[in-house]
Amino acid sequence: MIMPSQYIVPLGQLRQVRLDVGPKAALLDRAARAGLPVPPGVIVLDELLTLGLKQGWLQQTADGFSLRDASALGRLLNLPLTAPRFAVRSAFAAEDGLTHSFAGYFKSVLNVTPDGLPNALGQVWSSSLRYGSPLRRDVLVMAMVDACQAGVAVTERAHEDDLINYTTGLADQLVAGSVTGDTLDLVKLQAGEPPTEWGFAGRLQVLLRDVRRVFGDREWDVEFADDGQTCWLLQVRPLTRPVIRNEWFTYANHREILPPLPSRLMTSLIASCAGDLFAYYRCFDARLPADRPFIEVFAGRPFINLSLLLDMMRRWGLPTRLVTDSIGGRDVAAQGLRWGRLGRSLPTLIRLGRAQLSAVHAARQCTAWLERTGVPSVRPDSFTACIDDLQRTYTALVKAMFALTQALSGPLFILRRLGLLAAFAARHETITTRLFTDLVPLRNYLHEHPAVAAAIAQGRLPADEGFHRLWRDYLARYGFRGVFESDIAQPRYHERPETLLAALLKPAQVFPKPPMPWWGWLLYPIWMQARRALDAREQLRHTAMRTFDVIRQRLLRLAAQAQADGRLPAADDLWLLEVDELRQLDQGRKLTSAFLTVRRQAQAGFARYDFPDVFRRFDDFTAFQSALPERTGRPLLQGIGLTRGTVEGCAWVCATPTPPPPSTMPLILVAPAVDAGWIPVFTAVAGVVVEIGGDLSHGSIVLREIGLPAVTNVRHAMRVIQSGDWIRLCAEAGTVEVMAPVADSPSLASATKGG
Repeated sequence: MIMPSQYIVPLGQLRQVRLDVGPKAALLDRAARAGLPVPPGVIVLDELLTLGLKQGWLQQTADGFSLRDASALGRLLNLPLTAPRFAVRSAFAAEDGLTHSFAGYFKSVLNVTPDGLPNALGQVWSSSLRYGSPLRRDVLVMAMVDACQAGVAVTERAHEDDLINYTTGLADQLVAGSVTGDTLDLVKLQAGEPPTEWGFAGRLQVLLRDVRRVFGDREWDVEFADDGQTCWLLQVRPLTRPVIRNEWFTYANHREILPPLPSRLMTSLIASCAGDLFAYYRCFDARLPADRPFIEVFAGRPFINLSLLLDMMRRWGLPTRLVTDSIGGRDVAAQGLRWGRLGRSLPTLIRLGRAQLSAVHAARQCTAWLERTGVPSVRPDSFTACIDDLQRTYTALVKAMFALTQALSGPLFILRRLGLLAAFAARHETITTRLFTDLVPLRNYLHEHPAVAAAIAQGRLPADEGFHRLWRDYLARYGFRGVFESDIAQPRYHERPETLLAALLKPAQVFPKPPMPWWGWLLYPIWMQARRALDAREQLRHTAMRTFDVIRQRLLRLAAQAQADGRLPAADDLWLLEVDELRQLDQGRKLTSAFLTVRRQAQAGFARYDFPDVFRRFDDFTAFQSALPERTGRPLLQGIGLTRGTVEGCAWVCATPTPPPPSTMPLILVAPAVDAGWIPVFTAVAGVVVEIGGDLSHGSIVLREIGLPAVTNVRHAMRVIQSGDWIRLCAEAGTVEVMAPVADSPSLASATKGG
């Protein structure tokens, strides 16, 4: 065995040298020591640089370290490696920390011959001077891998897939952001699981599984190279910021209970409750992600993160169809039973089973609580109090629905598969069904009193005491229900009864009950279990809608007061606001007609979208717009979101890192590609649009660490966007929209014409 020297340590033997080297070298040394496939290599210690300067083999200048005696330095290197070519990489102490990686900030030199090692070391050491503070300057020298595929992989606890960005050959252009490469989602392997893919992808699955085994199931950024036989580990570092994945979303049961375009208020309310909603599942399994959004908003609509729910099933080893059969959508990550994972998740599943058994009792308790909720406990009332009550009501309703839906899923699945569900359901009536059947006395009255029916056909309530008695009785029981009633902005039947009155004119249809086979009654106990949960679910919703109506009337009274004192132009404008904006009205904020006009225009634009059952975050949303003649011609560009946040500003199209032009407007940089050299520019802009680049390149890593709203891989951005355009960047959706061209925008005028 070749032992470490005073200046060089073979990878895997760092423990024998008591030096506090930086994380980059230490992590790779640990990987080699654990038997992971790390290319043969050494750590050239900072002490060699110190010796070279002292002996005069190197000289520090303003430009870096110049080589004065390469032969003397080469003799000391005496690498215990036999390779035709080497990779010489920085491993400075500042790199690959827990909060900042400095990815791509320092120099790496590839395909170095043995004779060229001293010069390559000098180049890498020279790049340390840009840091500006003293630090250890260790360097990694590793045998070059003759790569067929190479790239970057991200493994995160919150996801059941590893995200891969790779290209053929070496990955130097990929990590530099000059090429986009290909993206791949690989199923994460747990301990003992064999690969699910063949070839390069299967070898990479095994490598990433072993990385988690050695370093722990945490967030890691892994650089790799595959030579057709072995997938080599080139670097492993902590992932400093989560990657925004191209996840699947569905409108699911929102499509049934919300209008095609919900009110701005309801959409923001649902999004504000998303964390508490998914906490229902986290109380059974703390391993589930706490920060991965359960609800996200696209084009004014709240969409459920289908990938998150499917990942939950995959983690537990359950069939993913259990989710899609329950809420709708397509099974985009199909998985059947995984017995190993199922066994490991047994404690979680037992807790879930207990919750299902007690779901009806819990729903009845929630119903009793809802009956006491909504009436303000303090006077005077406020928008803030209404929003708080609405959030509590909505969260309690949905959580109870989760448990009831799970309790229903098993019995309904059995009865549906046996063809008995329709027969049993036709012989049962919930509170929601009675909302329909209790119209029969009113229909009969109209049939017996043609004059009353004629008045209703003319769109007016008849002056008939018998009808009014029946009508008041019906509204007392059901008047707080309504069309798309889950949206607080939608009028209730007692406010807008036209739909109900029109329904009275149509004769009720009576459908024959499906026949029940004699053996079907043997399964009546299963139906009894389902029926209890069905009754509890519909009663819960019925009571929740009563509470919604109480809160709605409070909001309308407060909005009328806000209109009277000038905070709102019109009372109905409150439905155009988001929850935080509504709270600000309590603090005296006054909203202008111009602001609300812009909000109405945005809603009108959102109304043109018709989303499919399932879609991905970075799909081309223009394909979801209806082809109406009045459709806006504003360009909408799609890329890959790197961070979160939405920002509007003036476009600054710039090909190379230069100081930004002076502006009183927020600037959004539009660049062909970015790397660490753009860091000074990033500090002066409100957002970044990158034309070419992957989401795992070094420049993308830097943007995530800074936290700027940023979108990469926006094709044709440099051609479509001009300096001075007013643009909107929605980072999480990966979209960039030109809101107004140069001539119409609050632009920088001549200031943006540089660069």
